[in-house]
Formats: sequence, structure tokens, C-alpha cells
Amino acid sequence: MKICHVCGKEYEDNAEVCSVCGAVLKTEQELLAEKETDVLENPVLLASFEDIVSQEIFKDILKDNGILFTDDSALDDGSMQVVFGGNLVVGKIFVSSKDFDKANELFTEFLESETDFEDFFEENETDGED
Repeated sequence: MKICHVCGKEYEDNAEVCSVCGAVLKTEQELLAEKETDVLENPVLLASFEDIVSQEIFKDILKDNGILFTDDSALDDGSMQVVFGGNLVVGKIFVSSKDFDKANELFTEFLESETDFEDFFEENETDGED
């Protein structure tokens, strides 16, 4: 049995992608093996996320680019942190200081590629008023 590491939905062993959130599915043994082999040297904070889905998508981007990272999911207490300005942070990602520049470039590209649905809904509301 496989369990999605993002949303927690359970799947049969032959499933490859989560139908709910699109995450690549791995067995519990595969996930544990990844955590045991990943070692960061001089970890630095790369990014803080307000939602778990964006965090998981960006973690996949880092994996695809061969950048080791860790996050604060090991705490896994379901807590959130309120930061200056009133923003809620549900997760942080740390990378090795030697990989920071490349990871930061990927993070910037990720932020620029995120869809802004507010503009989409505002445009569709005005289209219906004609």
C-alpha cells in the first residue's frame, strides 16, 4: 500500500500518482530511504510556505534538479507559525549553503509561475456584466 506524502490518501501498490493532489507516490520504505541518505551541509533557510501544496510542489522541483533539502515536517505536529505582519507559515525548506543560489533561482521561477486566481475571477465577473 502507498500513502500520498502530501494529502494522506491511500492507494494500491501499483498506483503511481495521487489523483487528489498530483504528487508522485512512493512506498513508506522509499520515503524512509530518501530521508536516511540525505545529508545537508551548512543548511540555510530557503523559503517559508503558507500552504502545504505549494511546499510539496516546490520540494518536487528541488528533487528534479538534484538539490538536497530538508523541511520542518519532521516536527509534524500540525502547528503553524505566525510571523511578523500576520502571515501564517505552515512549512519551511532548508538547503545546503552551497546550493542556495541555484535553489533560490528555482524558487523565484516557481513564484513567478504560480497562477494568480484573483485576477482570473475578477476578469470573469466583469465579462458577465456586459
